[in-house]
Amino acid sequence: MNAQNTQEYRSQQPADIANADQARNAAPESVESQSIRVVISSIATRHCDHCGAPIGENVQYRNVTTRDRAGNVTEYAFCSVDCKSARFPRLD
Repeated sequence: MNAQNTQEYRSQQPADIANADQARNAAPESVESQSIRVVISSIATRHCDHCGAPIGENVQYRNVTTRDRAGNVTEYAFCSVDCKSARFPRLD
């Protein structure tokens, strides 16, 4: 990653989820990649970026990486295919 790019792990607090549509409209983003990941161990609990459900350890979850117009990278975690499709309807 070059010096101009930043990476952010989104802490999914209720305010984040409530304001997600507003943030998406303000900064259009393009999907860089999508993958399935497993939380091996974590200090903080991950939450679904769509419904807010916790994603526990040793559970597969869907991940989508995006880049906005400014070049900033954001990682989104989803507990199910349905939640990923609700946020990114054009992805399989």
